[in-house]
Amino acid sequence: MLPPVTNHAARVNRQPPSEKKFRLINFAKESLKRPSLTGAIAPSSSFVAKRVVELANLNDAKTVVELGPGTGVFTEQIIRTISPDTNFFAIEVNEAFVDATRNRCPQARVYHDSAARLSHYLNANSYGLCDCIVTSLPWTIFDAPEQDQLLEAISACLKPGGRFISIVYLGAKTRARGRYFINSLPLHFSTVHKTQTVWQNLPPTQVYCCSK
Repeated sequence: MLPPVTNHAARVNRQPPSEKKFRLINFAKESLKRPSLTGAIAPSSSFVAKRVVELANLNDAKTVVELGPGTGVFTEQIIRTISPDTNFFAIEVNEAFVDATRNRCPQARVYHDSAARLSHYLNANSYGLCDCIVTSLPWTIFDAPEQDQLLEAISACLKPGGRFISIVYLGAKTRARGRYFINSLPLHFSTVHKTQTVWQNLPPTQVYCCSK
């Protein structure tokens, strides 16, 4: 059990992110070595990260969480956008990606754990419920029970009206698990909006914006 931390300790230091980047070759190695923990062929592009953070509308958010930061591309954009008073942390299950995100964004709090443990870390830090949860989790590698567990945890940890922003790779609807995720969203959120395809990413992706 993690001891609670003070709000001061948990706030983000707004220093420029580290220039240490997780190289594409390292990402490819992780994808081959741990496909069940990666689910992508390349890190998200800075273009899609900027788009996601714009849609997340983080300017007035009190508590923001990122699930599955990967190499820290979204994390970097989140830190640039949120207020110095915003509570923020990320959860990543792949240890190599935890290290990559910490190197890229040393001012960010990154936990090595499953995204399903979101409520544990909110409670440990006495943050209450989230204003926004951002994720690039690879939904098509999760079976139906795993998706249900994650979506239930996410919905339970959002404030009324809170926002959930997730990327979904183009072509997800052609796969049973992708269809299951997309069809499950209206069961957990009051509104679901899908953006047009963002082609400046490998693979191209769409962004799903949901509100509780």
